[in-house]
This record gives sequence, C-alpha cells and structure tokens, in this order.
Amino acid sequence: MTNVTHTGHLTAQERAKVFKALADPTRVDIVDLLAKGSQCGTELADSLGISLALLCHHWEVLVDAGILRKERVGQLRVCSLDLDRVRQATGTWERVASKTATPKRARRAPSKKRARR
Repeated sequence: MTNVTHTGHLTAQERAKVFKALADPTRVDIVDLLAKGSQCGTELADSLGISLALLCHHWEVLVDAGILRKERVGQLRVCSLDLDRVRQATGTWERVASKTATPKRARRAPSKKRARR
C-alpha cells in the first residue's frame, strides 16, 4: 500500500492515522512546540513537564503517523515536523472549509398575532 495517492494527497486511511495521532493533547502540544523549530528530546520533555520515557511513547505515535522525523545528532535525538505530511493531511479540511460558507440564518417574517377576544 502506498502512503500517497497519485495526486500527491494522502489516502483517507493515512489522513485518519494523522488525525488519530493528534487526538491526544500532549501530542498536539509536541506539534505546537516543533512548529517553532526542531528540538531535542530533553528540551521537549522539559517544556512539557513529562518524562523522556513518556515523550518517546508520544514520539513513536507521531513518527508512525508520519508527522515527525527523528534523527541522531551526536548523542541527541532531534525531532522536527514533516510539514509536507501535515499539509497533506489538513489540506482536505482546508479545501472543504473554504468552499463551505457559514449559512446565514433566514429571517422569519414577523408573525401576525391574532387579537385576543
């Protein structure tokens, strides 16, 4: 199975995997921090107030979904976002949101009240 269709967009299954990975608030926080630039694991764990072991668990989920890239730099593990993958996953929703205008509420004509007898 390929990760990307011939048009360059992720398949529905791959997009679902990305959104499932982002269903955890800690992982959303990790993505928010990495949106500012690459960081090593100890910096991320300190910023989030979690252990390295817990960070590694979240990293693996995000790497498996294709959102993050990890690389070794000396003794450090540096993590960065795969922005293309994030854009591919969210692109469908952006296109839907841009095509769908918020419906305006129809105004009701004033009701004619009957006179009380």
